[in-house]
Amino acid sequence: MPAKGAIPIGMNLEVKERETSLREHIEQRNYAAAASMAEEQGEPEERIKELQEGALKQYVTEYRNAQGALALAQEFRFTDEEIDRILGAILEEVRGSGGKRPPWAGRRYDIKTMKYLDVEEWIARYGRELKRAGNR
Repeated sequence: MPAKGAIPIGMNLEVKERETSLREHIEQRNYAAAASMAEEQGEPEERIKELQEGALKQYVTEYRNAQGALALAQEFRFTDEEIDRILGAILEEVRGSGGKRPPWAGRRYDIKTMKYLDVEEWIARYGRELKRAGNR
């Protein structure tokens, strides 16, 4: 019989599996899943927000996925100021790269416009929609 106040062995393994899963999501750069898992596990709000912002940035820069970015902005309830800060940081990174643009800044096909857009054009096109989605 376990000592009074001791956590049963099975529970220790379950907690360890959840922690490992969160770490694995972060290591695999799966920030959307990591943000959801962190929230479920009761991680500090600052950590959750950091992962949520990482997920939105990833959907904008790497995936260039408007529908996914809009869904994240709505799910995470980003404010206008937060979206402005995230998009501004992306633009700053592109413009401040000293002529050598990050690999994700180039043109990618946008299914909605049926055009190739670089990240600056993409943000100009979808930035306002992201703000509206976050305020829903």
